[in-house]
Amino acid sequence: MKNSLLIITLLSFSLCTPVFGQNDIAIGTMDSIDSKILGENRKLMIHVPDDGPNSLFVKKKYPVVYVLDGDAHFTSVVGMLQRFSGNNITPEMIVVAIPNTNRTRDLTPSKAKPNLPMVPEGLANASGGGKDFLSFLEKELIPYIDKTYPTEPYRMLIGHSFGGLFVMDALLNKPELFNSYISIDPSMWWNDKRLLNAYKKTNLNDDKYNHKSLYLGIANTLEKGMDTVSVRQEKGQMATHINSIFDTRNFLKSEKNSQILLASKYYENDTHNSAPLITTYDGMRFIFNFYQFNIDYSDLVNDNTAIINDMKIHYAKASKTLGYETKPDEAMLNQMGYRLLEMKKADFAGEFFKLNVVYYPKSFNVYDSLGDFYIASKNKYKAIESFEMALAIKENPDSRKKLDELKSN
Repeated sequence: MKNSLLIITLLSFSLCTPVFGQNDIAIGTMDSIDSKILGENRKLMIHVPDDGPNSLFVKKKYPVVYVLDGDAHFTSVVGMLQRFSGNNITPEMIVVAIPNTNRTRDLTPSKAKPNLPMVPEGLANASGGGKDFLSFLEKELIPYIDKTYPTEPYRMLIGHSFGGLFVMDALLNKPELFNSYISIDPSMWWNDKRLLNAYKKTNLNDDKYNHKSLYLGIANTLEKGMDTVSVRQEKGQMATHINSIFDTRNFLKSEKNSQILLASKYYENDTHNSAPLITTYDGMRFIFNFYQFNIDYSDLVNDNTAIINDMKIHYAKASKTLGYETKPDEAMLNQMGYRLLEMKKADFAGEFFKLNVVYYPKSFNVYDSLGDFYIASKNKYKAIESFEMALAIKENPDSRKKLDELKSN
C-alpha cells in the first residue's frame, strides 16, 4: 500500500506557549507533575511524534529530549526535530519542555553572594536550588515520563544561559541521567566560576563519562572594541562570562578529558539572545552525525543491491550507539520499493519490500506492499499469501479487494 512520506535576556525568558484551539495545529499537549522534592506542581509541555496510519498496530518508542526554559524553546525544538527526523537526520524524539516557576533557584547549582551588576541581592537570595532540581529530574520527572509515555532509554538535555550552567552541572555530577547534552552560552562565571573549578578537579577520564556527547555553543557577548583574543586579557564581569566558557571548552579539549565527545563553536554573528536556535541546530547535527543513511538515485539506477546490506550494517551500528534498536523508516523503504517497480526493476524492489517485512513484521502495510511486488512479479501464490498475512494483522479494504481478485482469477 503506497503511503506518503510523511529573544531572551541573560536572566529571563519570554513566554511562547502554543495555543491549541479547535482549528489550530497542535504540536503537543500540556501535562503536569506534583513534585515532593520541589514542593510544587510543575507544568510540562510534551510532544510525542505521530505514529502514522499503523499507530494502533505498531507501537513505536522514542528517545527523549528534555528542554529547560521549556516555554521559550518548545516550539523551536519540536519544529527542528520534525524537520530533521522527516529527513532521516535524527530519530523522532519525544520533547519534554519544562517551564519555569523560579528559574534562578532551579538552574543555579550553588548559592552565590551578591555581586553587582551580574548578581543583585534578590538574585543571590533566590539561587542555589539546582541540586534539588536535578534530584527532581532524576527521581520524579524522568520516571514519570518513562511510565507515562512510549520512551526509549536514550535521553538528551538542552539548556541556555543558567540552563546551560545546569546542563554542565548535570553532565559533571549525574552523567548517568543523560546520553547527550547541548549547553548554550552557559553561565560558567556563576559564583566565582565554582562549577568550572569543579570540572578542573574532576577526572573526566573516568568510565562514567564514556560515550557522553556535549555540544557547547558560545555567543558573541564581547564588548565594543574587543575580539576573542583581546578579551582573554580582560578581567571585568562581562568579559568573565565569555572567558569562563572559553576556559571550559579548553579544559574539555585537553588530555584531561578522553571520554566526553565534545564539539563547540563560537557564534560571532549571534548574541546571547539569538544563539539558542542555531546552537540547538548545530548540536543536533553533531550529536546525531552517526544516524543518517542516504540512498542516492544512482544506487537505484545502477542496481546497487549492496545498499541493502549497507543499510543493515548502518542501523545495527546506530542501534548500538543509541542503546536501543533503531531501523529505517517503514514509509521510506516502502517508497523505494514502489519507485523501483515503476523503474521496471522488480527484483531490486523486492529487496526493499522484503526488508520492510523483516523490520516491521507486525505492520499490515508491509505485507500488502509485498503482495503488490508479487503481483508485479507474476507470482500469484506468494501474492495471495502476502495479502492474507496483511488481513490477519488488520482487516482493510485494499488488501481484501486484491485478495478477492486474485482468488477469482
